[in-house]
Amino acid sequence: MNKTQDKIIQATIGWIETDDYKNLSMRNLAAQIGVTTGAIYKYFQNKDELFYQVSVKLSQEFAEQLITTPEDSAKDELLSLANKFCRLSQEQPKIINFLFFNSSLNNFYQNTNHDFKFYNQVMDLVQQVNQGGITDQQFFTQIWSFIQGYSLLVLNGATNYDPALVERTLNEMIRGSEK
Repeated sequence: MNKTQDKIIQATIGWIETDDYKNLSMRNLAAQIGVTTGAIYKYFQNKDELFYQVSVKLSQEFAEQLITTPEDSAKDELLSLANKFCRLSQEQPKIINFLFFNSSLNNFYQNTNHDFKFYNQVMDLVQQVNQGGITDQQFFTQIWSFIQGYSLLVLNGATNYDPALVERTLNEMIRGSEK
């Protein structure tokens, strides 16, 4: 990735942290960083491609932030990761909203894609924890649905973050995945 491309991605992340990502226009972004709109389109075919690359970058950053200690069991790592993610949803709600709901992710959700380091990190833990009663993908879907849904409820003030609830739910999901 060259400097201009990285500058565009960083500026987009900055925009998302302070405003609704849906309000981003390529023209305003270009003006903000002092390039032409054409310069942005040289690197990104459209806004969805830009958002996808920003999502990949944020996934890498989140994976680095959420890394747990290797001495922990896979279950403890998964629990720690889930709790850290829930806390991040409180601290960085606009970024989490972007990562969950921007339209560029439709392709990712519909295909097996390994561009997202955070996804790979969670899937690796899921494979270690899954008791084999369901497929790893089904188990991942259950766990991710809980983490995403619970984070969204906390984010919207519908409930308070409760680490004990996260642990209890994860334990129940693991028991439910037994053969």
